[in-house]
Amino acid sequence: MRALVIANGQPPSHTLLQELAGKAGLIVGADGGAGKALAAGIRVDAVVGDLDSPGEELRAALPSSAFHLRDDVNSTDLQKAVAFCIERGGEAIDIVAAGGGRADHALANLSVLALFRGGPPIRIIDDQFEVELVQGISTVDSPPGTIVSLVAIGPCRQVTTSGLRWNLDRFDLSFSPRGVHNEVASPPATVSVAEGDLLLFRGRWIEKHA
Repeated sequence: MRALVIANGQPPSHTLLQELAGKAGLIVGADGGAGKALAAGIRVDAVVGDLDSPGEELRAALPSSAFHLRDDVNSTDLQKAVAFCIERGGEAIDIVAAGGGRADHALANLSVLALFRGGPPIRIIDDQFEVELVQGISTVDSPPGTIVSLVAIGPCRQVTTSGLRWNLDRFDLSFSPRGVHNEVASPPATVSVAEGDLLLFRGRWIEKHA
């Protein structure tokens, strides 16, 4: 089952949100994210978090059984929502509305990809990128010119790529701008890492370098 988590940040376009919702067997609002879903006409199966954001209108729109209080102060509402999806049998999880607004929240939300390493595949998706954690090797089967960025969250050992315009060969990548704004040259491209948390940003557009 594919699950969709709607966080409380900037939502994607209505078209993209409807597309992802149509593929999801479970749709979870990360606390206030449920309100963004309902405003876009998206069904919500569960609201998970510390429940400090849902107002009277949202509570009136959903049965009380849809609200799941998790008051662990050491985890964010997004973490709680992802954990809920895994507990309910989510085999793949898409996250939207995880960016925009505060930069600290956006960066913390990206860290969730690493925190759930080893579990079901998780993507953070907006209108520009699909972001995933490289676990061993990832394949980018996208048209030439598709933008690809690699961002190391801490030291990453032996990063190797193929099929990109500028490739790396067993390169030790650190948290830096190195790896940003590459492009697919010969699909399918591949990205592998021996050790460390490496984020792969798959662009949703084509922009060939001159």
